Amino acid sequence: MMKNPRLLLFLLLAATLLQACGFPAGLLPPTPGYAPEALSSPTQQSAPPPTLTPPVPTASASPIPPSPVPSLTPSPAPTSSPTPITYPEVTFASDANCRLGPARNYFAKTSFLQGRVTKAEGRNQDASWLWVLVAEGHCWISVSTIKDPVSYFFLPLVEFPLLPEAPTQVFVVEKDCSGRNTLLLRWTDVNGESSYVIYRDGITLATIKADATEYFDYPPDGKEYLYEVQALNDYGASIRYGHTVQGCQP
Repeated sequence: MMKNPRLLLFLLLAATLLQACGFPAGLLPPTPGYAPEALSSPTQQSAPPPTLTPPVPTASASPIPPSPVPSLTPSPAPTSSPTPITYPEVTFASDANCRLGPARNYFAKTSFLQGRVTKAEGRNQDASWLWVLVAEGHCWISVSTIKDPVSYFFLPLVEFPLLPEAPTQVFVVEKDCSGRNTLLLRWTDVNGESSYVIYRDGITLATIKADATEYFDYPPDGKEYLYEVQALNDYGASIRYGHTVQGCQP
């Protein structure tokens, strides 16, 4: 506390004059020993502005596309590669005809001499005939004509042309021994023929057209006759069926 009362009085008086002259209170010099007080008008404090909290983005549940189901592709079944065939060479033990099919009734296409060699590339059902290579293609030989034959079932089966049917119904329908010996031979027509061959006692009498079913013969005198009819096509001849009749006596 100040010990000089005069000085204190002077200061109070000066302050009073300053207020009267309109000096703002904030310009008054501070009173020694006292802390200055802030003079403020009683104004209402404004509320602090609200703090704006930024919106927190919420994760919207977007649809999840379904995972594709893997398609099961079947694995291809393992295939076994066919074993390649080694076509054997065959040597002829004797002269042999090479025919258009696997039987002696087929026409010969060519022939082989004894000791000749060729290659077998196929067989028939029972492997008794072989389909062999020749300059003009292939033809058939009998296994019985080759040297040191083995089993040929490993060779592939080969198709071959068919022979015509055999005329089985052969008979004599007329016989006249009164003058010139005359005999009428008749048979049933067959399928697949291109012509017929007529035989008497193994001798060829005639070759006649397809679809014919009878033949006139003028045999010599004799005790009996054997007549046979054989059908032909482009590949060979059918087997022969015959009929034996009593001959004309002198």
